[in-house]
Amino acid sequence: MTKKVSALIMLILVMACLVSCNTGTVREPVQSSVLKPETYYTSFKISACFGRFIETPYGSYFASGNRYIYYSHKGNTKYVKLCNKPDCSHNSEDCNAFLKGSVIGYYNNKIYYRRFKHIYCMDMDGCNHKIVKALYEEHCSNHGYFHNGYYYYIKTNFAEYNGVKGKDDPTLYRTKVDDKSESEVLLTNDLILQTDMFTMIGDNIYISVRNSDPDKISSLYSYSTVTKSLSKLTDDWSGLGSYLKDENKGYCYVKNKGFYEYDFGTNEMSLVKPIELENGGNSSAFYLDDYILLVHNNSVPFDYENQVMCIYDRDYNLLNTIVFDKANGKIPGGFLSDVDGYIIFSSNFRDKPDYYIDKSEIGTDNLQFHKIED
Repeated sequence: MTKKVSALIMLILVMACLVSCNTGTVREPVQSSVLKPETYYTSFKISACFGRFIETPYGSYFASGNRYIYYSHKGNTKYVKLCNKPDCSHNSEDCNAFLKGSVIGYYNNKIYYRRFKHIYCMDMDGCNHKIVKALYEEHCSNHGYFHNGYYYYIKTNFAEYNGVKGKDDPTLYRTKVDDKSESEVLLTNDLILQTDMFTMIGDNIYISVRNSDPDKISSLYSYSTVTKSLSKLTDDWSGLGSYLKDENKGYCYVKNKGFYEYDFGTNEMSLVKPIELENGGNSSAFYLDDYILLVHNNSVPFDYENQVMCIYDRDYNLLNTIVFDKANGKIPGGFLSDVDGYIIFSSNFRDKPDYYIDKSEIGTDNLQFHKIED
């Protein structure tokens, strides 16, 4: 009981700070009865903007491509820059909402973010930014995500720092976000150099690796942070548009072929819903707990306008087809995440989320994109 009371007091204090930052944008603090398990908030989730949209006990946060972080009380309510500085213009690097970073994570009542080779943290109201640690000494970039109190990453040579290129490093690392400890080497293997993407579920890391066979898409590997064992699961995987919820079954969509399921027990990959879209185009699938969003665009050359979104239930029954016509040409935009009863979208990933779908309208003729208040 004492812990619950303390948690509720903390929620109220944070919400009070957020109200002071942006008058009228926060209504009531989240009640303890609707809180999800802590690991729901701290674990990594796959979305179109990997690691940039997070749900916390205090509301939703989005690290925009414009380098600012935005806050919304309920995910589908007004997004505001996370700053409470008096007289701040909210358009300079002096603003508390300016991150100059990309991926963010929540852990133990703090927001963490990565800026170049450093891990930073700040309070839930955007105050008290500080460096937690440097990941390494050399000048190179990195690619990674926050998950359950760690930052998992690989070093990359995609960028230059003062004219010095980062080296190829076939190593997957992780580091604690809330102390000064050094990074831990998880896995050293040449497959890291060919990695399309990696995701974390519980104590397992799933690594998607580009396949040299033109008839295949990706190979999927599993690495246990407990047993330190690496296992190859399948050569028939689709890295983007995949979904791994637990250690029993994996799901993916293969472009212009359909939905597949992978059984971890039998190591079998099965086509469960053939789908052949007219004109091929570009397609991505996003798996929610209750729905699957299949986003298709056949524009040549590719742009983000007029994305056709097909909504399926988890039994692969088509429920709705709707056009997301809010994005503007070459500027990336579209699906971001789902929060409780809403699916959140942004017409411009360089700005704040601005549209949502009410899940209660799915399967009806009333389905539409609702504008999030400015």
